[in-house]
Amino acid sequence: MKFHGLVLGLLLILLAVNISTAQYSIKVKVNGVNDSTMMLGHHFGSKKYVVDTAHIDSKGWAHFEGKEDLDKGIYIIILPSLNNTYFECLIGDDMEFSLETDTENYVENMKVKGCKENLIFNDYQREMAVLNRERMELDELMNKHSENPDSVEIIRNKIIENGEKRKQYMLEVIANSPESFFAKVLNSMVEIDVPEPPRDDEGNITDSTFQWRYYKEHYFDNVDFSEGGLLKTPIFEGKLNYFFKNVVVPEPDSLINQANIVIQKAYEGGDTLMFRFVAAHLLNYFETSRVMGFDKVFVRLAEDWYLSGKAYWVDSTFMSKLTERVMKISPNIIGNVAPDLRKMETYDSQYMSLHLVDADFTVLVFYEPDCGHCKTQVPKLFNLWQDTLQHENVKVFAVYTQYDKEHWIEFINDKDMIGEGWYNVWDGPYPHTNFRNYYDIFSTPVIFILDKEKHIIAKRIDVDSITDFLEFHRKRLEHEKQKQ
Repeated sequence: MKFHGLVLGLLLILLAVNISTAQYSIKVKVNGVNDSTMMLGHHFGSKKYVVDTAHIDSKGWAHFEGKEDLDKGIYIIILPSLNNTYFECLIGDDMEFSLETDTENYVENMKVKGCKENLIFNDYQREMAVLNRERMELDELMNKHSENPDSVEIIRNKIIENGEKRKQYMLEVIANSPESFFAKVLNSMVEIDVPEPPRDDEGNITDSTFQWRYYKEHYFDNVDFSEGGLLKTPIFEGKLNYFFKNVVVPEPDSLINQANIVIQKAYEGGDTLMFRFVAAHLLNYFETSRVMGFDKVFVRLAEDWYLSGKAYWVDSTFMSKLTERVMKISPNIIGNVAPDLRKMETYDSQYMSLHLVDADFTVLVFYEPDCGHCKTQVPKLFNLWQDTLQHENVKVFAVYTQYDKEHWIEFINDKDMIGEGWYNVWDGPYPHTNFRNYYDIFSTPVIFILDKEKHIIAKRIDVDSITDFLEFHRKRLEHEKQKQ
């Protein structure tokens, strides 16, 4: 395992340590290390942070000590002389212990003194190493005998057996020390048992979505949201991300509902760090997502948890920026009626408004001639419209975002972008439509697609995706019509 450096992310502000009179005293010796220092760090989701550095004495021992109580979590001992290789230990209730091992095999040769929970943790690591080797061997056999159905069946059963061994071992550890921090860590990793779906008298499944819904509703049953130490492990963040990437239907309303449920669990758990992390992580997750429509989830979470005042930890500067971002995104969320752009001036000095475009679909594009991407994409859009889209009752409202009319007209003529149903418009010499704020235009080109009633059905889509999107949208409408 390698540790390649410290990442100081935005979530670092969440790593508050509770000051107490307790001390930590951790002694570590790694035979085979020729170095003057070791570092103590911890996981925080996908990142790792250093919290202490200790000098190695003449006998090879490094002593990490402090007057502040360490937060619970899975910690790492980092060896700078070995390219920042690290091995793990556990910080639970015991904060005075020693670890001795060597570079041949950190886990197998580990000796623990003074901490029962680290003994259990080390036993767990050893058992998992055995099961992981067994699983790798089975995977190799599966690849080798993939064309033999009988062999595949035998190997698949052994893989299932391997998984059951893993689960049973974890459950035994939990049962033997149910109140320990490590039990909470393991419990968060245990998959829930999903019941068989309901069947009728003839054995036919009567609810095809039962198992998925059950799994979704009980996914976090084994997670203790009152235990902030779970954040300082490599487990919780991955579990959270997996839920929203692979379990919840990737549709904004479903995601909003589930995100609020999870944040509410953290809020009710009573652990300040857990609540702050879950709320901040999901807000950032949906704000930075490249999936079209997920900005609606971001806006709702911002309104429900931040603008409502529940996120008491954020300062006025952050709140001001968040409020501004929400205000710019809210008008152009998918499903909303597109803000009208009234009395925009055409290239030939006429006037046209967005909502006056009579078409089954309207492509709304914002561009400027000097933008390198616009120079290729906007003419490409025109060719697509001219060759295909105009024959499907699709019209284009092409908005020039700058103020040099002569330069704009020169671009239109040079690219021959003139046709009935293609509206070349700009805000005129006296800007009045406020299109930048309504449509969050901070770069170009930007393309929206509107339906017949001018609802936004796609945003920030590229030219190459327009045809496929419209085909998909028409099929979805037809499917919904048939269901009625």
